[in-house]
Amino acid sequence: MSATIGVVIPHYNDEKRLRWVLNALASQSFPADRMHVVVADDGSAPTPVLPRLPYRCDVVGQEDRGFRAAAARNLGAATVEGDVLVFLDGDTVPAPGYLAALARVHEQAPTYLLGVGRREHADFAGCTDEQVAQWVRDGPPAERRLPSPRWLRDGYARTRDLRDAGEEDFRLVISAVLAVDRALFERAGGFDATITGYGGEDWDLAWRCWLLGARLRHVPDAVAWHDGPDAGARAGARSAARAAKDAESLVLAERITLPSVRGRGLLWARPDIAVRLHGRHAEAELFLTASSLLRDSDAGIWLVDHAGVPEALTADPRVHAGPLPPAVGDRARVLVDLWTPLLLQGTLTAACAAGEAHVPGVLRIRSTRALALGAPDPAPVPRPSWAGAVPDDGLEQVLGRMDRR
Repeated sequence: MSATIGVVIPHYNDEKRLRWVLNALASQSFPADRMHVVVADDGSAPTPVLPRLPYRCDVVGQEDRGFRAAAARNLGAATVEGDVLVFLDGDTVPAPGYLAALARVHEQAPTYLLGVGRREHADFAGCTDEQVAQWVRDGPPAERRLPSPRWLRDGYARTRDLRDAGEEDFRLVISAVLAVDRALFERAGGFDATITGYGGEDWDLAWRCWLLGARLRHVPDAVAWHDGPDAGARAGARSAARAAKDAESLVLAERITLPSVRGRGLLWARPDIAVRLHGRHAEAELFLTASSLLRDSDAGIWLVDHAGVPEALTADPRVHAGPLPPAVGDRARVLVDLWTPLLLQGTLTAACAAGEAHVPGVLRIRSTRALALGAPDPAPVPRPSWAGAVPDDGLEQVLGRMDRR
């Protein structure tokens, strides 16, 4: 094995479970001299004290300002050394072959791979360190095993362990057992540290990695045991879990542009479709083009060669002047380039759903993921009937015809 692994463990006031995880890492079949472990402490009082370990292990910490797991993981990632970053929750104890299984997958496809291990559940309440170590090595007794989420099992089966993953399958990536090559993690900008509270930061990262062309892979041989049931299965926590899940959904709606995540009809700072309109054009032409493109679509327009937004469009927050910001373009599913004003027959959403297109001198529709993967532009085609030129008529007449469609 040639890869080196940096393990990041977020932690807060739970030294017993942390000790279980650190002891389990000492029993890995992966060489200890190719590991670096960093405990990313989220403001514990006192800071955790490390036991004597056969591998390099450090503690970094941040101020206690609430549950900030995403920021803690970023802090750990910035400190830890290793080609592959492995994020392992502080209550999730890895079996001896965990790191070796993740390393093998990354060595087979070393660039832009996002892997996820197999998280199983057990009840370790009242166990000694020795019992936990034995059960993680040999498997807990049947009466101590807890069910794993069926939706995860079904998802991995449906996608052949994420080999056939699609754009909706970011939901099958969980940060408790996550492995990502460092180049991909850094290109994605790490976890979104503005996400606080429980959950959401792993799906957000997986979505951004997907748009960047990442390959996803579930690694069943990388087994880690979570102490306790899945959050959605905890007795007596139905209403609390529902409230937490709803809060997570609202956080993700701002960041993930899929209609299945944010619905339809609202305006967002990060649109699903980002349009770059090149060249300088008359205000009336821009007004008609914006009216056509933005109708019933989750889209934003950037007038890349204009110093300001025309007065007639300043009230619409979806129209911008200047270049498309990377923070917006990297999250949009579709990038559209226009070189001339136009009027659509139908919606921009429908045009993009029909697939990529390239009409030289008129428009180009590209998937963000396809661009990240280096796929060439689609073959040029003549202007389709649904992409009409702005007619040389008065604004009133054109708007009247548009209203009657």
